[in-house]
Formats: sequence, C-alpha cells, structure tokens
Amino acid sequence: MKGEKCPKPRIYRIRFAVRLVQLFATVNRHIFCEMANWKEKENKMSKISIRDVTYENIEDLCSVCIPPDKRNDPKFIAGIEEKREWAIEMLRLWDAFAKLAYEESAVVGFIQYEPVLKEGVVRIHCIYVPEEEHWRKGIARQLVSGLLEEMKKPKAWFNNQPVLALVTKTFPGEKPGQYPAHSFFIKEGFKQAGEDPDLLYYPLKEGFVYQPLEEKEVEYIPQEEDKGKGLIIYGPSFCPFAYAFLKMTEQAIKEIAPGIPIRWIDKSKEPEEVKKRGYFEGCVVNAKPIMSFTDLRTRDRTRTCKKGRKPHN
Repeated sequence: MKGEKCPKPRIYRIRFAVRLVQLFATVNRHIFCEMANWKEKENKMSKISIRDVTYENIEDLCSVCIPPDKRNDPKFIAGIEEKREWAIEMLRLWDAFAKLAYEESAVVGFIQYEPVLKEGVVRIHCIYVPEEEHWRKGIARQLVSGLLEEMKKPKAWFNNQPVLALVTKTFPGEKPGQYPAHSFFIKEGFKQAGEDPDLLYYPLKEGFVYQPLEEKEVEYIPQEEDKGKGLIIYGPSFCPFAYAFLKMTEQAIKEIAPGIPIRWIDKSKEPEEVKKRGYFEGCVVNAKPIMSFTDLRTRDRTRTCKKGRKPHN
C-alpha cells in the first residue's frame, strides 16, 4: 500500500546482516595478515642454515661478534687471535664445540658449548646474534634446537651415553631492544638450577634434576716478585672482547699509578708462571688480586700503588 512503512523487524535484520558481513570482512583481513606475517617469518627462517664449526669456517666464529668498525683495532685483532687459539684447542679436544647460523653465505649468529665430564652435562658458554637486522628471526631458537637434537645422541665424551642436560649461566648485557638471554632460555624450556636464578638447565634425561657441584674458587698465590708492579695474566679465551677489557684494566692501572711497571703473562706461553700463582687469571697489583674496576679505583687505591708513591686524588 502506498505510504506503508517497512516493519521494524525487517530493518533490524538488514542492519544485522550488514554488520555480520563487516565483521567477517574484518576477521578475514586479520587472518590474511597473520598468514602473511607467518609466511614472511617462515621464509626468513628457511634462509637460515646451522653448521658446525670446523677448521674451514673457524674464522667466521672468531670475528662474528666484533663490530665492523672495531675489526682493525689492535685490541680486537689480538682478541680475535686469542679466540682463534682457544677454538683450535677446543676442536682438538672435543671435535664439536660450536655452531654457526648463516643467512645464505653471511654468518649471523653462533652458540658455543663445552662438555663437563664430571657432571655429564654440556655447558653453553655463549649464544649471540649480534646485529639488530637479524633479531626476531628465530635464529637463536634454531641454534638451541640444533644443539638439543645433537645432544640427544650418545656421545663419546660420556662413554657413548647421552648427555644428561644442557646448562648455562645467563648475565645481563643485551643491547637495547634485544631479547634478554634469561627470558629466552626460560621460554625455550630451561629451568632454574638450585638457588641461583641465573643458573639454568634443560634436562635431556627424564626426571633428571641438575645439582651443580661446588667448586673451590681459584685463588691467587702471592709472589714476592709481584710486589710493586701490575700483573695481567691472560690466555686463549672464548670471548674476543676479553683482551680488550684487559687493555682497559691496564689503562686504569696507569691512571691510578703512573709509572708502575706492568707485566703481561700469557698462560699458553708461560704455564709455569701461571701455575705458581695458583692458576689465577686476571689483574694483580702489588701482589693483590683485583676483581673489578671499582676494586681497583677505591678499595685498593692506597694499598696497591707502587711502594713509595702517593695515591692520586
């Protein structure tokens, strides 16, 4: 009939249908975006390959974490040499001790580890993806997964028995925006070992609970000849930054006690000198071990300077 209005229920049904179509369209867009993001992430991960460190690619391991602008710095050149020496010895001892992640031909990350024979576990020394452009591509996860799969197999290290657990001790030091190591390992299924929140383990044997063995700390044995001088005891290291930190320590000593003689002892070349000092590694000033820069600049400030020299203010 002319001028007759549509029943309200019919209008409501039309509005409901329109809103339903809009809702489906929004959901479909979200699903499409999620699938596209997942596909993009899968493509990025598919480009990553994990390889064991061998004599052929050992140089990639030694230099991967050094920033490009530091690779001509004498401190870091020496640090790379120290790590190379360490890596060669690790290959000789264990055959397998590290894995590298490659994106096509470029190395983008690594994981380093070492068997602890008396505990039946493998300790992860370091896992690192240095460049931000390679973060959140699942590289660290692939490195850990590769190590987990390998350690499930019997190992000659442990009389052809499987590894009991992977163990690691995390420490703060991530770059701004980088995922913290502790959070990463917890997310990957690692558990806290004992009362130390930074000591984590991943059991590879059902029901295994890791209990770290108590180890006596290495203590410096004072030598008469070390009095009145600075001493830096070092050697091959799994971290190429270690040598650079020791050079910083040397500079700090020189600032506090100008003119004090400083001796460097390489444990790989002078093992007897290291042995008689209790196998201590690090910094010693006036026959006293220095455990930190704070220790060097405050507590030992007046006690470790060269005899007869006034402390600087």
